[in-house]
Amino acid sequence: MLFIKELKKVCFSFVYVLFIGLLLFSWYENFYGVTKQEISASQDNLSSVYSEFTGGSLLKKPEKNADSYGMKNKEVSEKIMSGGTDMLIIEFSKNSYSTYPYSYYKEIVLSDKEQQAILEIISEITGLDEKQIRNLPDNYFPDINGNIIHFGADIEQNENGSFSFEMGDHDNHTFIPQVSYKRFKELMAEAESIIGKGSNYSMENLLQYYGLSEVTYDEAIEEYNKTIYDDKVSNAFARLFCDYTGRAIGLYPVFAVVIFWLKDRRNRMHELIDSKQTRTAKLIVIRFFAMLTAVMLPVVLLSLESFIPLIGYSADTGIAIDMFAFIKYIMWWLLPTAMIVTSLGMFLTILTSTPLAVLVQFIWWFVDTSVTGLSGYTTLFTLMIRHNTLNGSEIINRNFTLICLNRGLFVCLALVLMVLSIIVYDQKRGGRFNYAYFLQKHFGFFKNRFRSYIQK
Repeated sequence: MLFIKELKKVCFSFVYVLFIGLLLFSWYENFYGVTKQEISASQDNLSSVYSEFTGGSLLKKPEKNADSYGMKNKEVSEKIMSGGTDMLIIEFSKNSYSTYPYSYYKEIVLSDKEQQAILEIISEITGLDEKQIRNLPDNYFPDINGNIIHFGADIEQNENGSFSFEMGDHDNHTFIPQVSYKRFKELMAEAESIIGKGSNYSMENLLQYYGLSEVTYDEAIEEYNKTIYDDKVSNAFARLFCDYTGRAIGLYPVFAVVIFWLKDRRNRMHELIDSKQTRTAKLIVIRFFAMLTAVMLPVVLLSLESFIPLIGYSADTGIAIDMFAFIKYIMWWLLPTAMIVTSLGMFLTILTSTPLAVLVQFIWWFVDTSVTGLSGYTTLFTLMIRHNTLNGSEIINRNFTLICLNRGLFVCLALVLMVLSIIVYDQKRGGRFNYAYFLQKHFGFFKNRFRSYIQK
């Protein structure tokens, strides 16, 4: 009965409505309609936009002898050297370098000395002097060079304002690197050290922007089989759902937790609670799980927007799906994140009687978002696991032991914080840890001394 009572208090509070609103907004902006679009793409022969493969839908079996099966990321040294050098020359010419040090755009303008260092890097790669570098012929680099498109004089605009490029355009160029691939990577590391972290010249970004190669039929059919038979379709969508939802769960619950506990203090509920016979451990544990239930329940409900279309897809195609995929991923992927955020917010609020937990959690969330890659990057203390693609189940399998350690650690830390909350709250109920009295006593002392000094 106490659990139901506490759950109602959480769910009918204004701050919980705010939490639901933020969660819905994040889900709608990032994941809403993804499953239906992917199913439609498989029926209409459209390309997937949620896969690292930029070919057809992962849910449609590739046809043999098709014109193209899309592109995939692969460390092709020639393309990476061409694209990286191209971008470096463009940014050098403008003395404007794009960086994303904390996942947010920042423009860097270099000093004359730093520009000279970049020029030396470009000259070593190309074998050209500054005058030649600043006056390159139109066909020096491919027209389509990774994420760079060169609009030469012979490119004609279509009636609708768009531009068309022939597939062979990328082969018509004169750039020939004068260094080995190993030396090129060393030079790119030098450029990044000059420009700053998050520039276009880290190997991660170079691979993402320029490391592309054609997908073969065998590779396409292998990816299809992994999606249909290994992932049983629904596991792929469950991973993507957890990737997007995890960012919201890594921050938003702390607001509900902090305001819920501070509300008791503002309404003088602590006096009523202190006078009752309810054991501290029972009260803290029930409140913790009531808040955790309130946080996770809407997550489970939102997953139905993806799960129900997959049931229809399975019925229409006869392809079996994993009926428990979303529940499994939510439990081991998102629940530990919700537990650590909820327990940390509860402990710091009980300890300090202030909203300090909001600041602490925001800093942790911001740093974690900045340093964690979109896919395949997990450390022991990663708050939010990322896997921003439908395919790539092998990445999760490869890091599964580390992920389990990470999730297990957060569950254990959440339980430790819950125990510490019980200890601190029990001390406060006994009249100890009275920070309000302590601050008033000592702040009042200094305030009176300062006032006396001014009067003199």
